[in-house]
Amino acid sequence: MGLKDLFKKRGDDRGSDSPDLRVWIDKLSDADWKVRFAACQALGKMGPRAHAAAPKLQELIVDDNGDVCNAAAAALSEIER
Repeated sequence: MGLKDLFKKRGDDRGSDSPDLRVWIDKLSDADWKVRFAACQALGKMGPRAHAAAPKLQELIVDDNGDVCNAAAAALSEIER
């Protein structure tokens, strides 16, 4: 049994119901690219706990702003580790 399995068994899925996580996911839809960029960075720092953000981050890979695209890709990389 690996660590992931151990945490799942314990029901320790920190982040999936976290208010902070929900706030950052909502900010991924903000009209201001700087807010979307900051949200991508914050979610990336959460790592695998931010897995719920993955679908929205995947959408942002084709954002009109290149910095947001790169930040979304980097966040996905950190989340999928």
